[in-house]
Amino acid sequence: MTDLFQNHAAQSGPVECLGQTFPSDEDRRKHYTKLLADKLKEPAFRKIDGFPIGTDEAILALSDPQYYTACPNPFIEEFVKCYGTTYALSGPYSKEPFAADVREGKNDPIYNAHSYHTKVPHKAIMRYILHYTQPGDLIYDGFCGTGMTGVAAQMCGDSSVVQSMGFKVESDGTICEQVNEDGRNVWKPFSKLGVRRAILNDLAPAASFIAYNYNTPANGFCRKYS
Repeated sequence: MTDLFQNHAAQSGPVECLGQTFPSDEDRRKHYTKLLADKLKEPAFRKIDGFPIGTDEAILALSDPQYYTACPNPFIEEFVKCYGTTYALSGPYSKEPFAADVREGKNDPIYNAHSYHTKVPHKAIMRYILHYTQPGDLIYDGFCGTGMTGVAAQMCGDSSVVQSMGFKVESDGTICEQVNEDGRNVWKPFSKLGVRRAILNDLAPAASFIAYNYNTPANGFCRKYS
């Protein structure tokens, strides 16, 4: 089977993943592919409801662990332990319900990169993420479609994208929105600039594969023609 994730670009530099540093992305991939191959040999793992019908070789060829696996992802627990924070029940939490009109066009280059039914512009999702979460928070989307929630979570760390939505970003990363108070428009802080981390899943293999490609870093390269 053709390796759908074969990297034709130059080898990358050091890569950090789940708290470990690898000399290159290819080394990262070899490490986690071996771990996934070992996991596939466990009978209990293959008995998980919904496990795909396919050989180990086919599953490994269609996977890029730990980012994307064509079977239940065994690295989710490690991901949560590495990037998640313990929820403090005793800590104060107060957030007004998000109540505002959300209108975003469908002409963004990211949105148009791949068509899919029920697709939602990532900037529309960003408004909810910025309202309810802080940088570093984990977001789970169990019916992710083409992964726009993941794109939105990452774009929350891009000041130019956040400002293009009508918000103001202070030098310390505070995000402010314009509100009307006593007949005056004032800038009120409501969130912080920073990437959120998303766990994406979908029942449709095509959707989860597209979501992977939308959200996984890629090495860009150009070729000079004479």
